[in-house]
Formats: sequence, C-alpha cells, structure tokens
Amino acid sequence: MLDFYQICALIATVAFVVLVVFVVRAILQITKTAEAAEYLALTTAEKVDKTQSTFELLEKASTFVDSGVYKTLAMGIDLVKRLRK
Repeated sequence: MLDFYQICALIATVAFVVLVVFVVRAILQITKTAEAAEYLALTTAEKVDKTQSTFELLEKASTFVDSGVYKTLAMGIDLVKRLRK
C-alpha cells in the first residue's frame, strides 16, 4: 500500500504534468496569435501602400481648392454665369 509521502509525490507529479500540458498549449496559442498579428500587419501595410497615391491626389486637390488659382477660376466662372443670364 502507498504511504502518505508516495501519495503526495504522485499528486505533485500529476499536477506538474497538468501544468506542463497547460503551458505548452498556451505557448502554441500565443504562437498562432503572433503569426496572425504579423499577417494582419503585413496585409495592412500593403493596403496602405496601395492607397497612398489616392491620399496624395486628395491632398493635391485640397491644396488646389485652397489656392488663389481656384478662387480666381471660381470667380471667373461665376462672372460668366452671371453674364449669360
């Protein structure tokens, strides 16, 4: 029959095995999560690069709208519209 110390050693061994299994599963999950985060970062970077030209075009258009050239053109178009009436 098992005495008290053998039972304690058996319980400690089983608890250690359960802990090792838990840690291994957690590390595997962390690895999968890190791979998914890396994939997300790479695809997001590619999409940002693709849309960079669109943002540059919008910035140029907004700069043109704010410039004096646009205001002059708008005033000229307004004058032509008023003269046609």
